[in-house]
Amino acid sequence: MSSQELFRNIKAQESIAYNKKVLLYIQDATSLGIGCGAGILQLEGSRGFAAFVSGYAVVALLFIAWFCGLSPKRFFQSPIQEIFFDSFFRELMGFVMAWTFVYALVD
Repeated sequence: MSSQELFRNIKAQESIAYNKKVLLYIQDATSLGIGCGAGILQLEGSRGFAAFVSGYAVVALLFIAWFCGLSPKRFFQSPIQEIFFDSFFRELMGFVMAWTFVYALVD
C-alpha cells in the first residue's frame, strides 16, 4: 500500500477527519520522541525549544513530502493551518512533558 493510499479523498467530512487523525498521531509520536532526545542530550532553555521547533518543522515538511506527495491541498482544506498550526501547542506540551521527565531521569 502506498503512502497516498493511507489518505482519503477530501470531498467527504469523514475523510478530512481521518487525515487529521493520521497527522495528529504522527505529530504526537514525534514530539514525544524529540522531547526524549532533548532530555537525553540535557538541552536546557532556548536550545530545547529550538530543538522542538526545528524538529516540528522537519516532521511537518516530511509529512507533506511523503504522505501528501507534495500536494497537501488534496487532503486538507487549509493545509498550512492544519499541518503547522492547529496542534502546535498540544505538541509543545507533549514535548515539554517528555523533555523534563527524561531530563530528570538522566540527571
